[in-house]
Amino acid sequence: MTFNWKREWIPIAAILGSFLASAALYGRLPEPMPIHWNAAGAPDNFGSRLTGAFLLPATSLGVYLLVFVLPQIDPRRANIERFIETYRFIRTVIVLFLTYFHGVVLYAVVRGDQRLSSSVITAGVGIFFVVLGNYLPRVRSNWFLGIRTPWTLSSEQVWRATHRLAGRLFVVAGLATLFLSFFRAAWTVWGTMGSLLLAGLVPIVYSIISATGRNIPRPDPAVGSAWQGCARIVC
Repeated sequence: MTFNWKREWIPIAAILGSFLASAALYGRLPEPMPIHWNAAGAPDNFGSRLTGAFLLPATSLGVYLLVFVLPQIDPRRANIERFIETYRFIRTVIVLFLTYFHGVVLYAVVRGDQRLSSSVITAGVGIFFVVLGNYLPRVRSNWFLGIRTPWTLSSEQVWRATHRLAGRLFVVAGLATLFLSFFRAAWTVWGTMGSLLLAGLVPIVYSIISATGRNIPRPDPAVGSAWQGCARIVC
């Protein structure tokens, strides 16, 4: 994957904007600064002002660089080239979501009460999953992005069928999360987590059922070993 400014300017601008916003507001940030919040949106863990100000921007930068490099070492990088535009788009969406979350954190901290709005966070998560679900069926078999189980990695048919289902479930879970964002209650966070968890777990189970129904041979032992016995989802 070659670097192209015209294709990369949006995530780069978002990352730079996050660092600049933290730097500009640094003098108004508290010491210590909240770095974790509970389901009700109240801070329950604190770190230094430096950590609170730049942890999320640094995370965005790290994720961007990692996802940029991964195709170079993927044994199935030829498959990534088949959906490279979708890959770039998903990478950009991830960075934009982290930037959005960082903006919400800065606003809450600078405002003074340090509480996060569960509605604002939930709405952002819902939009993220709706967008992700629309593009997930375009992802081709690879080792780093998508729903990777021994069964999806061993069969292109199972991969495609699983990701078609996962895409629909992600959209439904995202829409449900958006709906829940209109309710200002702590239980909406647990409802969001439950719907997103189901959207992630059902495709894993479906990949097993799909492989059995298609009489797909047992997964390659090498695939099962690399997979390390657990289904991993990276988006």
